[in-house]
Amino acid sequence: MRNLKRPDIPIEDRIKIAAKCIVNRGQYGLVTNLAEFYNVSRQFIYMQEDMITNFFSTYEEQKLQNDIEAYDYIHRFILAARLICKASIEDISRLLKYFDLPFSSIGYISQFLNKIASNTIDDLPKVDKPVTILADEIFVNNTPILLILEAESHCTLIGMIAKNRSGETWEKCFQQLIDKGYKVRKIVKDLGSGLHKATEQLQFIAQADLFHLLYKFDPFMGSFLRAAENSIEKEEEQLRILNNRKSEAAELKAMEKYFEISQETENNIDRYDCYYFLHNELHNAFNPFEEDGTFRSKDIIYGDVMAALDLIEEEFKSYKKIQQAVDFLRKHIEEYFPYIDEVEKVLKEYEAILPEYMIKELSVIYLKRLKSFAVKEYQKAKKLYQEAQEKLDIILLIAQDEGIAGHVDKFLKNLEQCIRSSSPIEAKNSVLRQYLNACSGQISQQTLNLIVFYLNRKISTRGKYKGLSPIERLTGTKQQQHVIDIILNQSGVLKNNQKHHYFIINNPVKNINNTPPKATLSHTSK
Repeated sequence: MRNLKRPDIPIEDRIKIAAKCIVNRGQYGLVTNLAEFYNVSRQFIYMQEDMITNFFSTYEEQKLQNDIEAYDYIHRFILAARLICKASIEDISRLLKYFDLPFSSIGYISQFLNKIASNTIDDLPKVDKPVTILADEIFVNNTPILLILEAESHCTLIGMIAKNRSGETWEKCFQQLIDKGYKVRKIVKDLGSGLHKATEQLQFIAQADLFHLLYKFDPFMGSFLRAAENSIEKEEEQLRILNNRKSEAAELKAMEKYFEISQETENNIDRYDCYYFLHNELHNAFNPFEEDGTFRSKDIIYGDVMAALDLIEEEFKSYKKIQQAVDFLRKHIEEYFPYIDEVEKVLKEYEAILPEYMIKELSVIYLKRLKSFAVKEYQKAKKLYQEAQEKLDIILLIAQDEGIAGHVDKFLKNLEQCIRSSSPIEAKNSVLRQYLNACSGQISQQTLNLIVFYLNRKISTRGKYKGLSPIERLTGTKQQQHVIDIILNQSGVLKNNQKHHYFIINNPVKNINNTPPKATLSHTSK
C-alpha cells in the first residue's frame, strides 16, 4: 500500500493522471511511467482513474438501471466471476472493459462486492442430533483464519478471522457454535496446543486426526525413492562408460567405479524397499478391521503400531527426523482411540441384529471405501470402490431375502459416521487459499462470510456428493436456487427476481485496429 495516500498531490494533478489513463488506455508502460513520475504506487494511479470514471458514469448507471434485466446481468456477472471463477477484482474489471460493459471500474466492483458481503447472512439451521466437527486453521499474512466443519456434510459452521490461535481464541470460536444450538459429539483435529487446550476446557471428546499423526513419516518415501532412482541412473551411465573404455587400465578403473556405484544403488534400493514396507505396515496398523472383517481392538492396534515403530527406529537409527516422528507418534497414539471406541459401539449395537458373517463382510466394504478415498491414484481408488460396491450388492440381495436390508444400510451409514480423518477440512483450506490468493492476501470478515456462504451452497459436480451442496447434505432439504441467485436475492441487489439467460451477440474478437467491439446483451426469460 506504498504511497496510497498522498495529500501533497493536488487535485489538478490527480485529474491529469486520470485523464491520461482514460485517453491513452491500453498504452504499454503508461501506468508504470506515471507512477515513477509522481513517485507513487501503480494502485494510486488506478484509483485516480477509477474515481474519475465513477464520477462520469453516474448518468450511464442511471440509464442502465432503467433496463432492469441488463442491470441485473452485470451484477450476476461480477459476482459469478468472483465466486465461481475466483477472479480478482482487477481481472473482473479487465473483462468488463474488454467487452465495453459498464461498471468496469475497480472501485465500483469493490464497493459492490463489499455491499453484497455486508448483506449476506449465513443462517445455518440447527441440527437436532450431536455432530462430529473438524477444526483447523489457515493463515493469511500471518493472521489465522479458524475453520470448523461438520464432518459428514463438510458444511462450514464457523469461519473466523482471529488475532491468534490460542486456547482462549479457539474456546470463543467453539462457544459461538454452542450458542448457535449445536451439540458437539466429538472433535477431530490436529495436535496444536491451542486446540488441545480449548477442547480440554470445554470437555469435548477430542480425537487426533490420522493424517496429522502420520504425516511426519511421509516425506521420506519420496526422498528415498528419488535417491534409488538417481543411483540407478548413475549405475547405467557408469556401465556405458565402462563399455566404451579401450585400454585395460582404463577399463579396470571404470570397473572399480561401477562396482562402487552398484553397491550404493543396491543400498539405496534396499533402504527404499525397507521403508516402503514398514511405512505401509504402520498405516495398516491403524485400520479398525482385518482384511477378513475381524474387528481390531485398541490393544491390538496399539501393539501393532508400537511394533512397527520399533522396527522403524531400529532400521533408521541415523535419521534424526525419522526418530522424531517415531517419538511424536508414541506420545500421541492414544489420542486416536476415540475413533476405535465409536466403531466398537456400532458393532455392539448391531451384533444382535445382523449375522456375524454379514457384519464382517460389511466391515470389509467399509474398509475398502476408506482406502478408496485415501488412495491418490484414480484407477486404484475406482477399483477399490467398485469391489466394495460389488460386495455390497451381494449382501443386499441376501439381506432382502432375510428382511434385514434396512439394517444393512443403517449399519454402513453408522460406520461411515465414525470419522477418523480431517482430510475434508484440508481440502476446504486448499479451496479457500485460492480465494485468498485472488484477494492479494487481504480479506475482511465480511468477505470471508460471503465465501463461506457460497462454498456451503455450491453444488458438487463430481465424486461421491455429485448433485448436492454441503447445506443440502446437512439439512436434507433441496436447494431451490443457484447459489449466486440466493446471494443476490438475499442482498436485495436484483431488480428483477426472474432468472434470465444472457448472450453476447457481437463476436468478441478484436478488429483490425485491435479494439474490442461493444458487447450487446440479449436475454430469454426462463
